Amino acid sequence: MSGNFRDRVRGWMWEPRECDRPLHAMRCLVWLAAGVVSLVLAGVLARFPRFVEVVYTEHIGQWIGRTLAAITSWYPWSLMELVVALLVTWLLFLALRALWQVMRGRRRLLNALGCGALQTGALVGFILVSFYAVWGLNYDRADLITRLHWQQWAKTPEPDGETAELEKVCRELVAADNREYEHLFKSGDIGRPSTPPVSMAEIDRDIDTAYYVVAERLNLHPSFAVSRGPAKPVLASFIMSAQLISGEYTPWTGEANYNRNIPACNMPEVVGHEKAHQRGVTSEDEANFFGFLVCASSGNPYARYSAYLMAQRQLVGELGKRDMERAKAVAKERCPGVKRDLEEMNAYYRAHVGKVSQIQNRVNDMYLKANRVKGGVQAYSRSAALIMAFARSNGGSCIVPVP
Repeated sequence: MSGNFRDRVRGWMWEPRECDRPLHAMRCLVWLAAGVVSLVLAGVLARFPRFVEVVYTEHIGQWIGRTLAAITSWYPWSLMELVVALLVTWLLFLALRALWQVMRGRRRLLNALGCGALQTGALVGFILVSFYAVWGLNYDRADLITRLHWQQWAKTPEPDGETAELEKVCRELVAADNREYEHLFKSGDIGRPSTPPVSMAEIDRDIDTAYYVVAERLNLHPSFAVSRGPAKPVLASFIMSAQLISGEYTPWTGEANYNRNIPACNMPEVVGHEKAHQRGVTSEDEANFFGFLVCASSGNPYARYSAYLMAQRQLVGELGKRDMERAKAVAKERCPGVKRDLEEMNAYYRAHVGKVSQIQNRVNDMYLKANRVKGGVQAYSRSAALIMAFARSNGGSCIVPVP
């Protein structure tokens, strides 16, 4: 009995079957090797940030990004969402077909496993090569403080002076946000979470226009100002909500995507953030900073409101780490409508935090660290330091004049 069983297993594993497929090992291994080479090349180029900035970001990379965005702009939703859905469906079909063929004795198990492993390696290699070609090399740029020559503004005062400075900026942000809210709604509290009085399409156009203002203000390369097309809502936003993702940039299609289920008061700043990624900004703290600055520089009052809401939320949180009593005193200055929007943001977070979002957070942390982003997901909160550096460069104020 045992001998017959061994013979059957040996035949199941080794004897050729009618549905066995060619391995195409050489082709698959070439793609995998190319992926490894792209990783090594990215590591080498990290030593030459100025070369990456001038040759890739300001020339090759921006043309690739603009071309991809132009090609995909015809579709009003996230095209990458559709591509991922089709890819997952196709891979699942291949896996189930191979399993059925093996179970029916029409294909060897080793053939199915070998093909699966080689094709997976080739897919990973292709993803790595294309990622670094179309966008990923931007991770090798110098940080924003270095690019803007803001080293003098990045220096923080002594602890007591830093707390006083932070408190001043927080009060200023809270006052500006109150003004924007009351200007928008002619009231300090409309009795419900706020929504924009105009369409997201109009806000999107105003944010694109503000990128010209910011590029000129910070003396950035002219390509930074050029529009990459509108940000797109994701149809399956409930999946992003479960992962606590507000938006994401997909390099392969050049699309800035946002979660249409997040609180409305977050959306303009999130759109500004993702549009920064379109322009080659990789670090999350820098994208947060540009999301703040372009919205604050916008002619759209709801975008400005969103910008100051994001900034005050971060900076009051930083103040609370240093002096909780001062932070509470500043928070009391918020008008009721602003408090209501902040409560909605907190409620949204509490409703979706869980195992899925925790796993996504760990995956994102590993991805960011693999691309040499210091602190991983902690980089999101470091935008507070950039906002303070901007305030110091702006005469001690982070309030931007209305265009």
